[in-house]
Amino acid sequence: MPYLISLTKDDFREYRKEFGKVEYSFTKKGEPPLMEAGLIKQLSMTALMNRNDYNQIMDSPRSTLYLFKSDEDNQTIGVLAVTFDKKICTISEFCVFEHFKGLGTKLFEEVCALCREKGTYEIELWCGFPGSQEFWKKLGFYERKPLIFYKRISRR
Repeated sequence: MPYLISLTKDDFREYRKEFGKVEYSFTKKGEPPLMEAGLIKQLSMTALMNRNDYNQIMDSPRSTLYLFKSDEDNQTIGVLAVTFDKKICTISEFCVFEHFKGLGTKLFEEVCALCREKGTYEIELWCGFPGSQEFWKKLGFYERKPLIFYKRISRR
C-alpha cells in the first residue's frame, strides 16, 4: 500500500526534484492535448516554490508537503500539499506521476486519513483544468464556487 512521508525544512532539494515532475491534466481523458508537451512542462515548473517560500510553508503549523511513496520500491509516485484551517483541509497540490492506475484514488484515501486524524471532515481545492475536474467529480466533489471544488468526508 502506498504511503505518505512529510517533508521537512531540510528536504528542499527533494521537494524541487519530486514536485518538478508534476504535469497538470489540462484536457480530459482521450482528448488531444491543448498544447505541446514541452510547454505544459514549462508551465508546470512555474508553480515550484523558491527556498524562501518553501521555508515559510515549513514554518507554518497548518501546512504540510508530502511525497507519496510506493511501498514496493520506495519510489516517489506522487506529491501532495495541504493546509488545515478551521476544520477545512485545502489541497493546494495533488499529483500522481502515473495516471489511470488508481493511484490518484489511493492518494485521496491518504488525504482522507490525514483529515480524520485532525478531526477535519471538509475538503476544498482550486481546480481549473478539465482533466482534473473530471477526476474530482468522480470522487464526489462538486463545484461550490467557480473552480473551487468541495466535499465532506465521512468520520469513519
